[in-house]
Amino acid sequence: MRRIIISLCILFAALSLKAQSLSGIRIDGGNTPILVYFGGNQMCLPTTTCFVANLRSGYYTIEVYATRFTRPGERIWKGEKLYNERVYFNGNGVKEIMVNERGGIRPDNRPGRPGQGGHRPNYDRHDRVMDNQLFQTFLGNVKKEPFKDDRIALINAALASSDFTSGQCLQLTKLYTFDDDRMEIMKMMYPRIVDKEAFFTVISTLTFSSNKDKMNEFVQNYGRR
Repeated sequence: MRRIIISLCILFAALSLKAQSLSGIRIDGGNTPILVYFGGNQMCLPTTTCFVANLRSGYYTIEVYATRFTRPGERIWKGEKLYNERVYFNGNGVKEIMVNERGGIRPDNRPGRPGQGGHRPNYDRHDRVMDNQLFQTFLGNVKKEPFKDDRIALINAALASSDFTSGQCLQLTKLYTFDDDRMEIMKMMYPRIVDKEAFFTVISTLTFSSNKDKMNEFVQNYGRR
């Protein structure tokens, strides 16, 4: 009898969820356990996927940290910051945010733990980079968009699921003539650039020295977050 009641509860819950259109922001850490913060408030216990529902439309500052699963009573370990962005949610549907362990310190392999490995700065670094053939198709689609807002939307959609190289970013910025437009693309893409050490090649294409200084300052400040 108890099993029947539990089964009915699960069924009613499933039907209830189906009847409602879920909306919110879903943060996926892949195989990496993560801690998720919205505006400085922790939203989930260590998990690989965190879904925050019932959000109003607006901007949310989202921080994601590497962690490890804990036992009851064990203190939660807050490791390296993997993601820190101000994200806009329109209040409808589900916004997906994929977080890769780009920082390179695995939660079960962090420095200082006896018997474990050390720092691996290039761990899975290029796993999510859009391959060149797909990028050329993507670049072609961006070129076809006649309006700036549509191009930005297309690039934002790609950034939700792929990382990019400095060279790929450079090709996208070359679609624009003016520094302001190029800088907007650079700032959008920089958090998802895997070879940040080569990003100076993108900044160097800006026309004015003052704008190069602004972008260099942006990069330096991003590294301090």
